[in-house]
Amino acid sequence: MQVCKLFFKILKKNIFMIILYFSIFTFISIFLIQAQKTATSKQEKKIATTVVIEEENKKTADFLDFLTPYIKKVELRKGQSVSDALFWDDIDLYIFIPKDFEVKIMEGLEGIEIESSPDSLEATALLSTIRSYLNMVRESIRLGLCTEEASFGYVTSQFNHKDEIHVEFVSKESIGGIRGVFDMAVYIIGALVLSIVGIVSFELRKKDIHRRLRISSYSTGKQNIFLALCYTLFSFLFVGIVTCIALLLFPNQITVRILCYMLNAFFFAIIIVFMALFLSCLFKSDMAYSCVANVLPLGSAFLCGCFISLELLPKATKTFAHIFPQFYIVQANQYIQTASSFQFLEYLKIIWPCFIFIGLFIGGSILVSNQIAKSEN
Repeated sequence: MQVCKLFFKILKKNIFMIILYFSIFTFISIFLIQAQKTATSKQEKKIATTVVIEEENKKTADFLDFLTPYIKKVELRKGQSVSDALFWDDIDLYIFIPKDFEVKIMEGLEGIEIESSPDSLEATALLSTIRSYLNMVRESIRLGLCTEEASFGYVTSQFNHKDEIHVEFVSKESIGGIRGVFDMAVYIIGALVLSIVGIVSFELRKKDIHRRLRISSYSTGKQNIFLALCYTLFSFLFVGIVTCIALLLFPNQITVRILCYMLNAFFFAIIIVFMALFLSCLFKSDMAYSCVANVLPLGSAFLCGCFISLELLPKATKTFAHIFPQFYIVQANQYIQTASSFQFLEYLKIIWPCFIFIGLFIGGSILVSNQIAKSEN
């Protein structure tokens, strides 16, 4: 247990820095979540919106009836593109309703194309409301509350009389709810684990500690296994703290889904530990590693939808985000939120690329460690 004792000794030595990091990351995340929560609950301002309909029918008319209390229709100027209108704040939201959009919605796909201004909290809140509306359409048909033809009209009437909404739909989380906390947790856990691995790894490289470990009966492989276990246990502790924060912020949204969110967060904690171990092998300077440990979690969090919903990100950004495991974890959180019941096989279909990342990180760590050992000998 010599490695574990050294691990805890180093943590104790740097406990103030670790607590400070966690406190800063947590307070920033809580502030952002509360801002989203406020925007979701207070939606008095009508949002400047351009709506384009490919084919008008009863379902599009019912959907527009639902949107009417929230939006103020704005036409694009002649020759003006949607991106320009959003950039210059001429509109906050662009909605394109294609032909047969309801078919894709019933299949669980994004049947309606939406672009919004990233700096408009009102647009973000409305987007969450629209998702809730479309979820209710699917669930109403599944539960036999209405026919497919009358589904949009039925749900629109339910939104106009919210006191009569079925209890199954009331419990659905918004973007600023528990799912928002676990999306933020991807950033918090990533930043903290990378920081802790850096602190411990570079402290262990000091000559006196390194010499002590070499003299002992522990091989390099055993040392790395014990360290990985210690890092994983601490990252699980962070997941537990984040879960407590979610329960305190949104006590009315506590459902069995939170166990699925925790499972997803635990899996990400394992991934980020292997990523941190691999990155720590690549750097000889603790300052260089520290720069990467601060920049990488924040940059990947923005690209992968931790702070801004994936639906609001441009397609090019989402395509690039596939190179980060965080992207698949956030997608899994989205699945957990919107699925009527959690299916483990469906979950695996989303997060399977993460196993490739784990293999690459483990293989890279072994390869780099062996190269370093050869050069030292």
